[in-house]
Amino acid sequence: MPATSRPSDRLPESLRPEPGRIRTIAHRGDSSKAPENTFAAFDAAVAAGSDLIEIDVRITSDGVPVIIHDASTLRTTGIDADVALTSSDALGAADAGSWFGSGFAGARVPTFDEAAEWGAAHPGVGWLVEFKGSWTAAQMDGPVATLRRYGLADRTILQGFEEETVAAARDVAPDLPRALLVIGRRGLDGLMERLVELEVAGCNPIGRLPIEMPGLAARLREAGYSVYPWTLDEPDEWGAAGVAGVDGVITNRPGAFRTWHNLRWSPAQNELAS
Repeated sequence: MPATSRPSDRLPESLRPEPGRIRTIAHRGDSSKAPENTFAAFDAAVAAGSDLIEIDVRITSDGVPVIIHDASTLRTTGIDADVALTSSDALGAADAGSWFGSGFAGARVPTFDEAAEWGAAHPGVGWLVEFKGSWTAAQMDGPVATLRRYGLADRTILQGFEEETVAAARDVAPDLPRALLVIGRRGLDGLMERLVELEVAGCNPIGRLPIEMPGLAARLREAGYSVYPWTLDEPDEWGAAGVAGVDGVITNRPGAFRTWHNLRWSPAQNELAS
């Protein structure tokens, strides 16, 4: 990266920070309208006008990357097992929709390959791909190859909480933008140094951090990083995050957020954070 550029310049041009705009990022799809991390939730996120869809990736016992948040399959499929100890066939046959509502009975846990194929058919939406837990470079190879195969590399950001996971993404795909997730104040110790070492484009903190610490988002933005806090679902949270100076909001209610943004937000408000 040239010395005069900013870390967020690593992002595809369509995803770079824009003054006065807070991007809409659908948390696990539109998980207020459909069961999270399913095709129904992805469809609903597009219908809501989301700029990006955030998804979670884990690996099954037979080494297949799948789209599921929890380490356990119990909450969303009713199967009391660990994802890492469950085969992709068993997980693929599970009902991942009935827990949300009877109208979604039979919804499946997508494989990463299937999600990428869906993404290729919906070119207007970006992807924020969270790799859950610790991933090695060897494990990261497959998902990265899938993103390239389906032409999603130019509208995808890779992220994780674990530094070794973000480092693995850097080593396997230095051209793909990355973000580091931060969950608490302790994660702020030495943060700027870690962001430089990992060569990330953004830092995505838990939502209360940029609200409780308004200077955090400003500091990150001044250093050139994009900032997407999670998970913010109410107008007062959206307003506080916007004034703090975030570039996007990860939310379970992308449709409501879009409406709020269009009716209540303006570039002049965003300048309060500058």
